[in-house]
Amino acid sequence: MAKSFMRRLKEKLMVTAGPPIGAVLLRILYATLRVRTIDKERLEAYKREGKQYIMAFWHGSLLVMVFAYVGSRLTFLVSWHRDGELVTRVMKYFGINPTRGSTTRGGMKALRMLLKKAKQGYDIAFTPDGPRGPLREAQVGVVQTARLSGLPIVPFAVAARKKKRLLPGMSS
Repeated sequence: MAKSFMRRLKEKLMVTAGPPIGAVLLRILYATLRVRTIDKERLEAYKREGKQYIMAFWHGSLLVMVFAYVGSRLTFLVSWHRDGELVTRVMKYFGINPTRGSTTRGGMKALRMLLKKAKQGYDIAFTPDGPRGPLREAQVGVVQTARLSGLPIVPFAVAARKKKRLLPGMSS
């Protein structure tokens, strides 16, 4: 019973104290990167013309993609898992409005919400491979959302050439 209480307390702390700390750490991480954007003009043109789009990127790029978005109203699909709750709360610090659901839990409801938000003028972000994978293999959700919303899918990517580890032996 004490273990269960401690686990719940730890989870509660993580979801309340973790997001503001995570947002600050994410901003610090981004400040340490040298970023070169390729073909951003196309997205800026979409926005100038008042067009929306679906931003698609692999799950492993999620952390820095918050800085790649061109626009002012973004929603993205986040799972109902407790990790998804943490991501949801961190993204709110960046003005991003999440839609909760996944292919395994609440998928149809989430699709309806994404379509509703698209009608309200939101762009949509997707990690088509999702947290469960298979890694870098797109699932049907992003295509289905594009087909039903009429929004184009714009692939995004992040790449790094060199990396430095904060602690020796830390895996990436």
